[in-house]
Amino acid sequence: MQLDLNATFGESLRMAALRHEETVLPYVSSVNIPAGLHAGTPRVILGAIRRALAGGVRLGAAVSYRDFLGGGDRYLDETYEDLYAELVYQIGAVDALAFTEQGRLSYVRPCGALARMAGRRKDHAEAILHAVGTYDPELPLVVHHLSPLLPMATEAGLNVIVEYSAGSIERLRTSVGRIAADGHPEQSVSLHLDPATAPVVVRTLRELGHTFGAPITARRGM
Repeated sequence: MQLDLNATFGESLRMAALRHEETVLPYVSSVNIPAGLHAGTPRVILGAIRRALAGGVRLGAAVSYRDFLGGGDRYLDETYEDLYAELVYQIGAVDALAFTEQGRLSYVRPCGALARMAGRRKDHAEAILHAVGTYDPELPLVVHHLSPLLPMATEAGLNVIVEYSAGSIERLRTSVGRIAADGHPEQSVSLHLDPATAPVVVRTLRELGHTFGAPITARRGM
């Protein structure tokens, strides 16, 4: 089985956290970059993009509610129009900064409270789908395999990447079993890693005969 392995970069302003990101870079094939409204300043985002591109991995925009103080973990009762505009803004910001470094955005990943609420607020789920589809209908949307957003995104005709958690060996074995049971095509599968356990998880994956790196294709042009 061929998998994409991803982790999140740029969510902290502390140098210790940035050094932590450097240690996980050799183990991943894509990184989620916070898009500025829940985490990440423009300078932090640009720095994360530069580190990711220097490491040869693909870039994803991690989008959420406008909740910098709460790190995107708090639900906001936003209107559809407000959320839609904020999502397009976030996607475009990461993509533009990547473009200045000769990179491009390869996917969008809802995170935090927004990802959790997509199944309870239909208008918020529709804002996510509309924002991605309007910005670039070919841009993949990463959705957790248990999310109610998954069938909606598929029905909307978006390019969907199904994500599973692999933050520990136990979660890894559970997720690999779920991937096989769900029967998703190889090109649609991504595993989200916890940086602290990434080396052990990757070593275990290799022992199980899995390879990684190809499912997400980087976009070209502007």
